[in-house]
Amino acid sequence: MSDSNSVTSDRGTLEEIRDNGLMAVGMPKGLEKIYDYESGGHHPVHLGELLNGRYKVIHKLGSGGYANVWLCSDDTSISPRYFAVKIIMAEGSIVNCPELLVNKLVELGIGSGPLAEHFCLPLYTFNINGPNGHYYCFVYPVLGPRVSRLLNIERSPNPGSVLRKLSLQVSEALSTLHSHGICHGDLRPANILTRITGLDGLSEDQVFEALGSPVTTKVTALDGDPHDEITAPQYLVYPICWDDVELTTLGAEFISEQACIIDFGESFDVTNPPEDMGIPQVYCSPEYTLDRIVDIGCDIWSLGCTIFEIRTGRKLFDTFDNDQDEYLWKMTMILGKLPELWWSQTWIARKTIFEDNTDVEGRVVEVPQQLRPPEDGKPEIERTIVQVAEPRSIKEAIARGLFYYNRNGPGGVHLEIPELEVELLADLLAKVLKYDPNERLTARQISEHAWFKM
Repeated sequence: MSDSNSVTSDRGTLEEIRDNGLMAVGMPKGLEKIYDYESGGHHPVHLGELLNGRYKVIHKLGSGGYANVWLCSDDTSISPRYFAVKIIMAEGSIVNCPELLVNKLVELGIGSGPLAEHFCLPLYTFNINGPNGHYYCFVYPVLGPRVSRLLNIERSPNPGSVLRKLSLQVSEALSTLHSHGICHGDLRPANILTRITGLDGLSEDQVFEALGSPVTTKVTALDGDPHDEITAPQYLVYPICWDDVELTTLGAEFISEQACIIDFGESFDVTNPPEDMGIPQVYCSPEYTLDRIVDIGCDIWSLGCTIFEIRTGRKLFDTFDNDQDEYLWKMTMILGKLPELWWSQTWIARKTIFEDNTDVEGRVVEVPQQLRPPEDGKPEIERTIVQVAEPRSIKEAIARGLFYYNRNGPGGVHLEIPELEVELLADLLAKVLKYDPNERLTARQISEHAWFKM
């Protein structure tokens, strides 16, 4: 693996950096780490390369510390066909590779049922050998942006209808998983993408016209000279920018309103739950956060947070750097006092944040700022940045409306949510985000709620 060097950052703290003697010229946003091109790391890929004698690499769909995903054309097909090929890092291409868990879903027939279009399961798999090791490769349908970035809603006179439709698809798909005894384990907007339609049959030039041409940045030695390392490519490829795609009428035509759940690497059998989960804190259930209990209720909780985010464009319990105490603080401000054991014993920082007793309306009461110790569960950054009062109920949080990024200019776009819809969605989420997992609606019950029938 790469050498590690200690350096002092501009914040005055020591940090560890990894160095394989190479650097990428240009902005790193959206790119994999160049130091991951080493033994056990990423497979070096160049545009035009043929994978497994069949899949010609024409663009990149995504980058990460676990895998890279390439847009490929099928070189064996008479008529143009396109696929996403996910190449797992060599150190992750092992017998217990999480990506292989999807094979069980295929065996259960989930990929061929009535809701199959809402699951992204591999079409084919193959292995390749490269300079950095052995790699598992998975061939998937081509997918588009995450549902929370489905910004063509701004073209819709009634975005609420589109967002409810997407939320229903996710709820029904999760219900199907649960009916087969499978929990997703990492359900969140980042793992729910939209399907792409209409690419097959287009020439590569037509695909580039719709999705944008590949943009690359050179990889060099640290002194800026060309490198001759076989472990790394000569350039990195920036992934397709879906925001730019949706700005064009042509590109937007290929992005459907069909949600598709991806990334089953954290999925598990309900009869054999893992000890830990990899889902970010802002989607974690309170029983996992405080007691490390992993069960089907964790999926239901994250579904509730996901539905809120899809409809409003905001995280319900957003935090700075996934801070657990800040998360619990925001959750308690909205949902109310935790069950007694969690309130009095389990959540250690609680007594520095909230009084023991609630007010006359049953709401939690914060400890006055001047009485708090310097190090409490409410981060300093929150105190200095957040100026708007935290919502004190789910209804109040929803009523703040739909926000999304304005791609045509500075700032964001805000849309009101109709009062009736606020009431119905608040009713749904109140029944989903129960502290007691046994009191939460099932995924099927969620799918049958009146909010989806507006």
